[in-house]
Amino acid sequence: MSTLPSSLNGAVARDRANFPSDFVQERPSTPAARVKVLFFTPSLGNGGAEMHLRRIMNALDRQGFSPAVAVAQAGGSYEAALAEDVTVHALNPAGIRSSTLRMVRAVAPLRRLIRAQQPDLVCSFQNHANLAAILACQGLPQRPKLLVCVQNSPFAQYHRAWHPLDRLMLALMKRLYPKADRVIALSRGVAAELQVLLEPARSPQSCPIDIIYNAGVDDGVLQGATAAAALPDRLTHRPLLVACGRLHPQKGYLYLLEAIAKVRQQLPIQLWIVGEGPLRRTLERQIEALGLTDTVRLLGFQTNPYQYMVAADVFVLSSLYEGFGNVIVEAMACGVPVVSTDCPHGPAEILEHGKNGLLVPPGNTDTLAQQILAVLENPSLRETLVRQGLARSQAFHSFNIAANYAQTFRQVLA
Repeated sequence: MSTLPSSLNGAVARDRANFPSDFVQERPSTPAARVKVLFFTPSLGNGGAEMHLRRIMNALDRQGFSPAVAVAQAGGSYEAALAEDVTVHALNPAGIRSSTLRMVRAVAPLRRLIRAQQPDLVCSFQNHANLAAILACQGLPQRPKLLVCVQNSPFAQYHRAWHPLDRLMLALMKRLYPKADRVIALSRGVAAELQVLLEPARSPQSCPIDIIYNAGVDDGVLQGATAAAALPDRLTHRPLLVACGRLHPQKGYLYLLEAIAKVRQQLPIQLWIVGEGPLRRTLERQIEALGLTDTVRLLGFQTNPYQYMVAADVFVLSSLYEGFGNVIVEAMACGVPVVSTDCPHGPAEILEHGKNGLLVPPGNTDTLAQQILAVLENPSLRETLVRQGLARSQAFHSFNIAANYAQTFRQVLA
């Protein structure tokens, strides 16, 4: 079993020492001149974009900003971890099963909420919510500044040219996004796609595209990693690989399982996959077909995935595409070496094109297996990746990223 690097135990203290005192002391009383920011998202639970938003709201400087959040569906698992001063406004009653219907029904309540609360700024996350926020703000006599945050690759997410809903989403984004005051992309690759999608419907002056990376780590990651572990039984004589993410075709788990079968031919290993989703039955059948029932465990959704990450000898991301890849940053912050697909977009930017983790082509099971073996069989390489990954992860700390959002908010308001 891998042990927690001693450098991680002091990470929380070092992080706090590196930030201005107003980030780590008790929040001051509310000054009247604070900027009111209303965030909007489909829900607050079980996803990387939602986790990123929670971290931003908690870390945003309270001397300058007063955050609140509107959700199309209340009850998300991350709501309980919000700071006490963040009000959650539910726009729909419980029981609406269709996410599309919830978002359509949220437009009018969101418009009423904006008129009642009069925020200085509305900041929405994820494409469906972005479109709803733009529609809700149209024609308001006192429209707040509006920022829309794109959390995935639009061309990969809506790649089915034959599918009417995919074509509709791209058409609506192209038509409506230029009406926002700012578009925020979470990686350079996503920003480049947005440039192609939105031209020539926008001008740089009317709708700039900013790049702000996701908040991939906060004190909760470090505290979760050092919490008393309630892990399933593991075979201590086998190296442990951990993957984390929704059980969805995007995550490339079918390719990962094939790679694990190749690795197991040379080295006894075990793989834990943390996450839940529609692909579970398919993965269970593939695990059985490859003879991996004694090697792979599907652990489902876990409120504290970091205790699994820190137990790993290698963290693996096998995605076919990403907007960013929060779990890479979280794994590095837990002191775990990373092997990731060089998928569009995010992993190469996080890992600095292989400096802080190993990159492989998406869907290439042979190379993925080889790189996993390279880390497991080379202690010097493992130590280098752990050390450089820990240092790199701090660039994505929530306090740093929230400060970037605050700077953008001030620019838009100016």
